Amino acid sequence: MDIIPYKKLPEKARNFIETYFNDYYVFKTTFTSSYSVVFKGGSSVNFTSRGEWTSIIGNGNEIAFSIIEKLAEDNIIEKEVINTIKEKYDSFTIYRIIKKKNKYEIEIDNNNVIIDIKGSILKNK
Repeated sequence: MDIIPYKKLPEKARNFIETYFNDYYVFKTTFTSSYSVVFKGGSSVNFTSRGEWTSIIGNGNEIAFSIIEKLAEDNIIEKEVINTIKEKYDSFTIYRIIKKKNKYEIEIDNNNVIIDIKGSILKNK
């Protein structure tokens, strides 16, 4: 893992951070085979080498639902996924979102929920 200057992130990744995490303080940026932006407090966002996000990790910290809703508004996460979360959980805290090929693995409270892009819950473990 190499620590790199924030400016070395792909433009797409920088735009993502500046749009959705502009209130967060970037603690460090790293690169191995992919990029990781770690914020003060330990939360992080991971990106492919092309700058496409792959995960938002709270590392014990809550991921603000307002960020997740904004991602859905901007069609970064399918709206059906967000609607399923709102319908199935009365009050909840999201700690992690991992984007897979046609689904998301989301840590909601202490459950790992897998939701496909159409909003169907595939697994709740």
